[in-house]
Formats: sequence, C-alpha cells, structure tokens
Amino acid sequence: MGDRVIPHAVALAKAFGARLTVLHALEPPHARPEATPTDPLEWEVRRAEVERHLAAVEAEHAAADLAVEIEVLEGRPAEEIRDWVSGHGVDLTVLGSHGASGWTEWSLASTARKLIEGISGSVLLVPAWSVQEPIKHEVAYQRILVPLDGSRRAESALPAATSVARAHGSDLLLLHVVARPEGSCPCPLDGEDQDLEQRLVDRNARAAEIYLADLKKRVEGAGLRVRTRVTVDGDIRGEILRRVAEDHVDLVVLSGSGRSGRAESPFGSVASFLLEHATTPLLVVRERTTHAVRTGPRSRSRGGVRLPHLATP
Repeated sequence: MGDRVIPHAVALAKAFGARLTVLHALEPPHARPEATPTDPLEWEVRRAEVERHLAAVEAEHAAADLAVEIEVLEGRPAEEIRDWVSGHGVDLTVLGSHGASGWTEWSLASTARKLIEGISGSVLLVPAWSVQEPIKHEVAYQRILVPLDGSRRAESALPAATSVARAHGSDLLLLHVVARPEGSCPCPLDGEDQDLEQRLVDRNARAAEIYLADLKKRVEGAGLRVRTRVTVDGDIRGEILRRVAEDHVDLVVLSGSGRSGRAESPFGSVASFLLEHATTPLLVVRERTTHAVRTGPRSRSRGGVRLPHLATP
C-alpha cells in the first residue's frame, strides 16, 4: 500500500512546494503479545531491507523541485509515527486506509484510524480499494471536488484545492448541498407545512447559487477552470459520495470542520463520515493545533520535515 500512496504524497508536496519525508515504522515482534523474543540478526536484516527499499524510493522520486527524505522508526507504528509528526511540526500527513495486508472488511485499518484521531494538522487519506490499479510513478488529479456549506471554516479548504488545481491543471467543482429542514414533530406535514418547507429550500438554494457564483468568480480570477453545483438532498454526506462517482472526481478537498463543527471535536460530522467511507483520495484541511516541539535526534534522522501552512493565493 505504501508504494501506491507515495505518488499522492509527491503530487501534493510539489503542489505546495514542500519537503517530503517517507516514514517506515518497523514494529519489533516483541511488541505483540504472542511474539517470541527478537533475533538480533534477523532484526538487522529486516532493518537493512527496509532501508534499501526506502533508499530506492528516495532515488526514484527525488527531483530538482522536490526534496525527499527517509526515516526508519522502531516501535508500535501508530505511536511512533504520531510522535514523529508532532515532534517535527508536520502540517500534512499522507497515509493509506490500510497497510501492507491490503483491504479488509473494516473501512480503516487500526493504524490508520489511530493516526487520523491522534495527529494534528491536515490529512490526505488514500483508500485501499482506489489504488488497485498498477502502481503509478506520478499522480495527476483531473477533477477536484470541494464541498462548501457557506462558512468561513469550509472555505479554508479552498487555498489547498486551488494550489493543487494550479499545479495539476485540474478542474474544480464547488459543491453546496442544501439540506431539507428537519421538523420537530414526527407527524406528517400538511399542505401548509410542505409549502413552507419548499419555500425555505428554494430560498436557501438561490442563496447558495449566488454564494458559489461569487466564489467561482474569485477562483477563476486565478486562471483556474471552475464549475459549481447546488443540489437539494436530505443526506448531505451521501450526496457528496454520489457526486464523486457521477462526476469522476479523483480528489476531494474539504475542511475538517464546517459550520456546525465544534472546537473540541477533531473532525466535523461530514469529514468524519468521508474518512470512513472515502472512495477516492481525500484531503482534509486542518490547522496544526498543537505546538510542535522538536525532539532529540533519532537513528538515521535526516532533518525535520514540514509542509508550509496553507494560505490564500
């Protein structure tokens, strides 16, 4: 899975003008309850194999416009990667939904789930089932979907989306889903109630059209191709997935929280749902909320890595 995820990390690093570190957490057998004592020679052989593989990855993807670094960690993968990301002030973490074992019945593997819940900053999740095609050396995004709910929080994903679109020549699709209002009474709506509900939906749809038209004008001013779509649906999250499928979207970019998001929650309800049900690479934009404290040097450390903070172009 890692070799399929790396081209996505390279694509974003180039788009953001960032440095890229490829991490591999080597888990000792004794970290598992059923494990037997570690053979020192076998351990060194495993580590040497990992280092050779990462060196080949570094040589394959390093370019004049991209600095690639490698890092081998030892210990429980989720904890080691989380601590490294925190200690090196990383702004964006790229990971697959599943590891070397591939897709399972669970939407997220244990390590991916722990990292998504435990790290700070933005996350690019690459679903396992979306990378079944042959490994690509380069990834180019053709259609990028940006769900928006009219809030400033949701709009914070636009700088990242426009940076990627500019680098890849992508089409941008700005989507607003107008939710049907929920009544407080379980009883059926009478004619007057239905008329009131429809008038509210129509009003919100018109406001959304005006809102997206204004955003489109601003983004097109940067020389990008932009389309807008306003839909009405009682299931906002499901409608986003339908648009991904029907419009052949190959990257979704959204804010970690929208209008209804709460500060104490790492992700809003829409972002959380999409992380669980992503069918295409998903970039969730969040600010790095914890102060990064650089830790002491680790084995084979090649320096810190961080992506630049996303800013409005």
